[in-house]
Amino acid sequence: MSSKQLTKSRTNKKISGVIGGFGDYFGWPEDVVLIIRIVYAIFAFTSFGSLILVYFIVAIILPDAPKKNGKNKQDFSGFSQWPGDKNNQAKKRKDVTPFDDDDEWSQF
Repeated sequence: MSSKQLTKSRTNKKISGVIGGFGDYFGWPEDVVLIIRIVYAIFAFTSFGSLILVYFIVAIILPDAPKKNGKNKQDFSGFSQWPGDKNNQAKKRKDVTPFDDDDEWSQF
């Protein structure tokens, strides 16, 4: 039996993912999470900031959701921070097609 863990959401978040994490934990759709987020924001600003403090305390306490290795991972192995790196010089650039002066639209 696998137990779910309450974590901050990585995908459904606006500030730190606390409310989105509750939505992921309880299986709420994103529309319900959006309504809860709006209601919480209204209550937070009318409670003299005490709910804002609670939100940031929960954001510190809740762990981040684990990273998923897959298609969302960006691969920057082909890039270098140095402009004179040999990997970038080995790539050939594509030839540019010549400009046609007889085109009627080129006068604009």
